[in-house]
Amino acid sequence: MQEMLLEVVIGVLSLGIVLCFIIMYIMYTRIKQLTAELRVLKNRVEITDEELGRLAYDIEEFKKLKF
Repeated sequence: MQEMLLEVVIGVLSLGIVLCFIIMYIMYTRIKQLTAELRVLKNRVEITDEELGRLAYDIEEFKKLKF
């Protein structure tokens, strides 16, 4: 009786470990996907020094306008 109970407990724990590894793998692949998406977004948002200077110049010119 105790041996059978021990085998059931070992089986349940083994299944739990396998499920944990599956979940970890799914999370790992999702993190890789999100990292790739973040890289793409970062490239879209990056502003060069020249663009920033031009924007500052345009703002100053806009401030000088009288409406």
